[in-house]
Amino acid sequence: MEQIFFKKSHGIGKIFAVVAVALTLAMAAAYVLVQQNMRMNANDPQVPKSKWWLSNGPFAGFRIVCATFPGDVQTPRGKPLRHEPSDPDVILAALPVGTPDYLRVLGAILKKHNHLHSTKHKGVSFKTMLDRQRLLASFFAELRQQTPYRNLDPRQLANRHVEAMVERWVARKLATATIHNYLSFLRSFGAWIGKPGMVREPQYYVGADSPHAHRSQVATFDHSWQAREVDIEAKIAEVSAIDPWAGLQLELCARFGMRPKEARHFRPHGAVIPRAQAMARDAGAFPEHETFLRISHGTKGGRPRDVPITTDAQRDLLSRLTTLVATGMYVGHPGRTSGQNSSRFYYVIRKCGISKDQLGVVAHGLRHQHANDHYEDVAGAPSRVRGGKARPPLDAEARQQTARLLGHNRPRVVSCYLGPAVAMHGDAPSAAAETDGLGSS
Repeated sequence: MEQIFFKKSHGIGKIFAVVAVALTLAMAAAYVLVQQNMRMNANDPQVPKSKWWLSNGPFAGFRIVCATFPGDVQTPRGKPLRHEPSDPDVILAALPVGTPDYLRVLGAILKKHNHLHSTKHKGVSFKTMLDRQRLLASFFAELRQQTPYRNLDPRQLANRHVEAMVERWVARKLATATIHNYLSFLRSFGAWIGKPGMVREPQYYVGADSPHAHRSQVATFDHSWQAREVDIEAKIAEVSAIDPWAGLQLELCARFGMRPKEARHFRPHGAVIPRAQAMARDAGAFPEHETFLRISHGTKGGRPRDVPITTDAQRDLLSRLTTLVATGMYVGHPGRTSGQNSSRFYYVIRKCGISKDQLGVVAHGLRHQHANDHYEDVAGAPSRVRGGKARPPLDAEARQQTARLLGHNRPRVVSCYLGPAVAMHGDAPSAAAETDGLGSS
């Protein structure tokens, strides 16, 4: 018995020894692999570094992407699910009114209509589609969970439901502009479900005397950095020290009055064009200039514009960008998506104090700065928000040029930046300049 026990123990010991050696070899191989991957992605600009983006690897690789077709819905383990129809009309027909699966109903309605403009025969931007989707999803979730309308189907939306939610928005002290935007989205949704005109104007819900009844888009004070005594050049240098790409994006906002999104999407190669290639409306607005910069990516509504290149600071910036940015690429971290570059940009500028809560300024304030500076150069007098008291003789021309510089067709839109047109010789201010609903800037 002792001999048999000794043999069994000896065999088990051998097994343990083999397992220990195997584990040691596996750990050593893993360590080598980790070290090799660290070397092969040493220059990867992404944070954190990708285990697939091997920028220093001694080989080239490729990925195989398989398209997913309607009906090819798979579970995580690869087992096929039941066929899900892709036609929103088929989905809506299969779901009776009052179904508890309201999210599928809402998803089908969005799939059918969300890409369309509410009044014009054209599409809308991805941002508008995302904003609509988020609002409608949260609207029906809150309506079903926090109000008596617990079983509401999105197709049953009525005015009483809108009234209940507007009361909640006002109680939460949402901004007037936010409430107006939400009602605009709901007005579009009402048309989608066959109830056009159901959602009324804001004053119907809040009362004509409410501060939320009318949305004023005429500037009443100067939003530019100058008004807050913020040193623009110093802040650009501070941001650039933390992240050079974010610094370049901020500098584009300052030099050309770009929106932050336009700066992130700007492609410098081929953007400088002669007057002969500029769009007629922009070339006509600036007859004294021969060189223009085309801004076409990331613009609001996808509308391109050509702005004149007038200063040495602008030319120096464009020269640096064509050196730093690869041909056909945008001003941002290579390898990062638009969303990642956006998050990084706002993180860095907030870290440098550029926010309403800290310095009282935002990146869009550089667009206000650019607009007011240009108006003052052309008109020879400050705008209303900068203390202008009399309407200068070149006011109309200066407003027209400023509108084109910012990419707007209507001169009255610049009231969002400059304030209302100042009356000349004691006359009443221009009614057009103070009209509500001028559109976003």
